[in-house]
Amino acid sequence: MTATVQIWEMTTDTQGVDKTSDTVRFKSADDTTVDTADRLQIPGAGTDYSYTKQLRANITGAPSVDLTNLRAYSDGSSGFGTGVGVQYDTLQTFATQTDADISGTDLFTKTDGAAIDMDQTNDTTGKTDTGNYGDHLRLQMTVTNTASPGALTPETLTFAYDET
Repeated sequence: MTATVQIWEMTTDTQGVDKTSDTVRFKSADDTTVDTADRLQIPGAGTDYSYTKQLRANITGAPSVDLTNLRAYSDGSSGFGTGVGVQYDTLQTFATQTDADISGTDLFTKTDGAAIDMDQTNDTTGKTDTGNYGDHLRLQMTVTNTASPGALTPETLTFAYDET
């Protein structure tokens, strides 16, 4: 049977909110609500950092064999404009959300041909049952004083895996 995999925005180590085909909103609050409250500000100098968002795969329908090679990637191009970026890192375990600089890697450098390895520390030999799968992908939006005000165009983050 084909596995059923969801992408959860993690709120604690084991609990999350299903964001499969949904929106993750970066903001100056530590919550999963998609609204216009707690907007990021363009700073007079320096950088404003969103609270981190941690995404993780969750298998709700077990595969008939196993899942391997979990990965995530962007289209390789940011439509956010000058002064706005998204940085990432991967974590073995859940970390407390923060609005301090995580000093991550530019998300838009990761494409289908050079994706983020999402099972490098957890489930390195595959997953055969239900539950959380792979590493935590921690994301953070950055806004510098060169950014323009206004709403941003949504970006897509793709998660993929092999089912063998």
